[in-house]
Amino acid sequence: MIAAILRAQLLGMRLRSGTRRGAAVFAGLTGLVFYGFWAFLAWGAMLFFSLADQAPFFLPVLSSGLMFVMLYWQLAPVLSASFGASLDLRKLLVYPIPHSRLFLVEILLRITTCGEMLIVVAGPCIGLLRNPAYGLRAAPFVVSGALLFAALNILLSAGTRNLLERLFLRPHLREAMIFLFVLVGIVPQFLAVMHVRRSALLHWAPAQLFWPWAAAARLVLHDRAALGATASVVWLGAAWWFGRRQFERGIRYDPTTLKRTEKPVPAHGLADRLFRLPARFLPDPIAALTEKELRTFARIPRFRLVYAMSCFFGLVLYLPTMRHPRHDSFFQQNALPFMSLYGLLMLGQISYWNAFGFDRSAVQGYFSWPIRFRDVLIAKNLTVLCMLVPQILIVAAVCRAAQLPAGPAKILEAVVVMVIASLYWFSLGNICSVRLPRAMDPEKMNQMSNKMQALTIWSAPFLLLPLVLAYWSRWFFESQVVFAGILLVAAIIGAIFYWVGLDSAVHTAHDRREAMLMQLSRSEGPLSVT
Repeated sequence: MIAAILRAQLLGMRLRSGTRRGAAVFAGLTGLVFYGFWAFLAWGAMLFFSLADQAPFFLPVLSSGLMFVMLYWQLAPVLSASFGASLDLRKLLVYPIPHSRLFLVEILLRITTCGEMLIVVAGPCIGLLRNPAYGLRAAPFVVSGALLFAALNILLSAGTRNLLERLFLRPHLREAMIFLFVLVGIVPQFLAVMHVRRSALLHWAPAQLFWPWAAAARLVLHDRAALGATASVVWLGAAWWFGRRQFERGIRYDPTTLKRTEKPVPAHGLADRLFRLPARFLPDPIAALTEKELRTFARIPRFRLVYAMSCFFGLVLYLPTMRHPRHDSFFQQNALPFMSLYGLLMLGQISYWNAFGFDRSAVQGYFSWPIRFRDVLIAKNLTVLCMLVPQILIVAAVCRAAQLPAGPAKILEAVVVMVIASLYWFSLGNICSVRLPRAMDPEKMNQMSNKMQALTIWSAPFLLLPLVLAYWSRWFFESQVVFAGILLVAAIIGAIFYWVGLDSAVHTAHDRREAMLMQLSRSEGPLSVT
């Protein structure tokens, strides 16, 4: 039974395309780039821990490294609005499967969520085994410490996922929870930016034995190994108890019992006027479709969550550079456009990359109503574009608070750059929306398409190349005229690219109408792989 579920998990993670060979090559290249990055970090850690003269720095470096590994292991699926592979346990309860077996399956599925962290943990372990000061005689401590740390994180992630899935079903609580996790992740960088004295944080340093990562690090380094092993076992027992308890509560939880209060929306309130604003500038049916999309996105908690993250999470990219700010540097001067582009990429997987995901079976109306399918795609693209303007204003306010350049000229530049980038992203997104449609449940936070993530990774360098060339030219020639000229050329090419992509998407939608409707109307089975 366990082998069958895991096999279904691996088969569900494959990228489906016209040929199996093409899907295998694409998935292989994507995995090579992603895991190659983490393997490079592990290789660097291996080289550092192989040096015997660096032994005095091993404990603070390994403790801090394992701390960030644990934070990434637990928070990365939450910050990406995806909980990895998930098992719909309520649908499996009709089968005679013991809960202990289901919990074992849940633990095995958690390994697929952040398997790259196992590679990172293996780096320093291999380095210590190659270090003359440790060598093979330290293998029992190194291996046992690494295994205890990995098991702790796997059990903890199982409990964390079940707990957060229940919390995220409550209205408005999921947004508050995600901001709490974001704050937890960026507090250390904020403290570094604010130049907090190290003596004030000495009692909470990562190397203190009561932390789980510090206990594992001391066991691995054979430094107070007995205390480290004891603390690691205690933490492992606590993680098992937490994971099993949250698992049992999760399979017994019935989301239909959650009462929701519907608040009446004023017919002529501010929100209603904002939704009707596109009708003043756009003709029907595009105006009506755009208003419909805006109202739909506003009601989807999952979209509200990712939209809020896209407005604020870009600041995390600039926190390391704010420790020693250089206001004349290239990245500091262009912080607002870069943070806005990062927000646009975050919105892709729940909007333009899978434009019909929230429509699901209702998409058949677009083929039966007296409207052009071209107008539907244009309206969906304009909806995302309308939401980019307030997003840029919020990002500009964040930049101003962080003392980054965000004047009127920079805001105008960010708007122009976002519009040009949208032409390229929307064009490819329209094609993917009709070729790779996937139904999405607005109430679930554990759905995220691996194929969309792969397409984002591979297409980003090519689609952003015209903008990269424009910024490089302004830096190299120190001329705004050259920058504006290249942006104009990029806009013209982007318009042509968008028009061609739109025609291709429309023709593909009409040719693959039945397959598209079947994919979007498909209901979930007992195993929901995300």
